[in-house]
Amino acid sequence: MRHFVSNTLNDDDASEAANLNYWAYWIGETQRIELSDQFIASRQLDRWSGTRLLQHLVQGLAPHHGYVDLNIHTLWALLAARPELLRSGSATIALRERLPVMLDSREVSAPARRELESIRYATRLAEA
Repeated sequence: MRHFVSNTLNDDDASEAANLNYWAYWIGETQRIELSDQFIASRQLDRWSGTRLLQHLVQGLAPHHGYVDLNIHTLWALLAARPELLRSGSATIALRERLPVMLDSREVSAPARRELESIRYATRLAEA
């Protein structure tokens, strides 16, 4: 999973948008039923709010999960695309509680740790 995140998702904005579109659709953030996979490649992220996706990703922040690097990276990309999500809601409270646990974990890779630090910084800015 670390190889996928570092070699595929960090290449360009299109791959980041595709990852976010996929996750949003997969967890039911979008109300629209897609009949093909073409929507994934769309750079448009305005079809969904991100609230449900944020909640899902924060719930999945656990160092022992095999997909933790993908989860962290997707959370980081979501907050980069939608920083306003950090301004309210129970997901942001849970995020603030889980960040120290994740940052103290030995299971988190160095790139994921940098993204977590970036998320922590963004949460502090949102609180100011």
